[in-house]
Amino acid sequence: MAASVEVGSGRARPQLPLPPQLPSPTRRAARGLVVATLAWFAVLIGRRTGVLDGPVGVVFAVMLVLAVPTSRELPRRVLLGGCLVLGWTQVFWWWPLPVGSVGRVAILLAVLAAGIGAWVASAEHPGCRARRLLPRLRPTDLLLALTVAFGSLFTGPWLQAKTPTQTLGMLMLGWDNVAHFSMVHMIRRFGVTVDALPSPDGATWQFAGYPQGFHALTASLVELLIGPGDADTGAELLAYAQAVALVVLAATTMVVAGFCALPALRRRPGVLVPVAAFVAAVFYVGPGAQSIGEGYTNFAFACSLVVAVILLAAQTARVVAPLTLAGIGGALVGIATSWVLMLALALPAVVMLVLPLRRRRWTASEKQLVLATVLVLAVVGCMARTAAVLSHVPAKSPLTIDGGRVHVNVGLVGVAALAIVGMCLVVLRRGRRVTRVRVGAVITMPVVGVATATGLVALQVAANGHVTYYGFKFMLGMEIVLLALLPLPLVHLPDWYPRRRATVTDAVASVLIALALTQVFGFAGTNLDEFGLGAEADGAKDSARQSTVIADPPSAAELAARVAGMQGQVPPAGAFYLDIPSDGRVSTVLAAQWFLALTDTWTLDANAVASDTVVRDPRQTVAVAVHILDSHPGAVVVVRREELDTVRRAVRRPDLMSRIAGL
Repeated sequence: MAASVEVGSGRARPQLPLPPQLPSPTRRAARGLVVATLAWFAVLIGRRTGVLDGPVGVVFAVMLVLAVPTSRELPRRVLLGGCLVLGWTQVFWWWPLPVGSVGRVAILLAVLAAGIGAWVASAEHPGCRARRLLPRLRPTDLLLALTVAFGSLFTGPWLQAKTPTQTLGMLMLGWDNVAHFSMVHMIRRFGVTVDALPSPDGATWQFAGYPQGFHALTASLVELLIGPGDADTGAELLAYAQAVALVVLAATTMVVAGFCALPALRRRPGVLVPVAAFVAAVFYVGPGAQSIGEGYTNFAFACSLVVAVILLAAQTARVVAPLTLAGIGGALVGIATSWVLMLALALPAVVMLVLPLRRRRWTASEKQLVLATVLVLAVVGCMARTAAVLSHVPAKSPLTIDGGRVHVNVGLVGVAALAIVGMCLVVLRRGRRVTRVRVGAVITMPVVGVATATGLVALQVAANGHVTYYGFKFMLGMEIVLLALLPLPLVHLPDWYPRRRATVTDAVASVLIALALTQVFGFAGTNLDEFGLGAEADGAKDSARQSTVIADPPSAAELAARVAGMQGQVPPAGAFYLDIPSDGRVSTVLAAQWFLALTDTWTLDANAVASDTVVRDPRQTVAVAVHILDSHPGAVVVVRREELDTVRRAVRRPDLMSRIAGL
């Protein structure tokens, strides 16, 4: 097309074409609404048809969260997204919501997809906004994928169990698994956390005073895997094990991403690789893995959020930043509702957020101030609700009860605490002023931790004469958190590792150091016993034990198949399971508790009865059964179907024989 000319002046001048006319705001809003509606229905249809269930649903959810342009850098997106999702998701299970057969997860995914679609389509240049959905990738981002792969080696049994019997046998290795499965299963069945459920016939639910942040998150993942509503017992067990493994992988990857997002490490990949390997090892094969193996994954989850919130606060330039405050708030809520005592170790995050006290760090628009105020009030409200739930704990002095022995390496706790303080002192002496203030705040973490542990120990010794459960467990939390944060002051040591172009020698050295750091908690190799190289690290030993049990489950694990179809048929006075005959690999008390968990009948009174189901010798069976039936009129004793006639004949009391049922 020929260019137009102007002839009035006596000479021709080319006239530049007019810029393309931008769509009007009304047209852009309409376009955004259309795309949002299409995205909304696409997600809901995908969930209702099962296309977005299972692994496909997990991948879709992860990609959707990472598409939110919270940062240009992928690691910071993972850190922020992890704190937001892992911390705030639980809130949607605190009340019974009218979600019907759609489910909470489908609605949340649909809202997120619709929001992203509306944001992109309503722009003047949708293509520019669409490109912002993709983060800027760096070679070091590969460490996040390697973290997931490394963790899959040790959470493999949780992901690979094929039958309900195999899964239950594996879960029976850690006693606390029964309690946490019970809470997740009740959330799935009733659609709300246990503390919000009405009392069953005047009784009190066993876990009505237990905050359930981890459990609500796990219930969300189970819903993502197999859909909303209570499925059959076998599917629930399999999905629960897979969901726990996914929580471990997500939490550990979030922590590693926090280190990858630190500018000092991002510019030094030769240091970042060993740091990432060591931090992942803390959770996969070190003391964090011990928590997972013993069955209290919620505790390791709370520890990971403590590390994440400190790393997030360490990278915050402005105090009034709503997105960052939402991430920090979510992490704090997740800590409080998963293992509340870990909040003591999260205190440095608040200190690091407000320091240094410079006016320009507090500058913000009116809109930001309003959002920040709302977020702070939301966090305070969540903390108040958590305190209200904890007030229903039946024990008069919960911190002094003895819930069993928790192994903790006190010497390693001291090493980590002293090393952090020592490195911080070096930075305080030589670093820049801003760095000195931030790193100096890290010193408060081991100091507050030691002070809290000392107070707990003093309280327990005064009450019991020795240290008990929560004292040891808090020190285990210190071990996990302090070890994971050990590299934090290290990266701020001034000019200790100058930036330069990496060489092949540097890369090889970095990888070798990283491999060495994965073995500091003991040999982490598995399946090498035949060569005399048995696993030594906690995570590796647990993985080997779980694989062995999956191949040969204990006889008590048959309960998973036997209890199917019994829900809703338990009498009001309760049914109590006697695991006889037993192969001796699982306590009869634990088997009785699993029966209560699988049938959603675990109350305080039922727990007391289950604690009396100790059968060490088959000759004790009749005495135990008669004691339960006489003490609880209307209750039923449940035994294996093939043992029913034998037990009834041994009881010899017609008034009790009809109250013995087969399973």
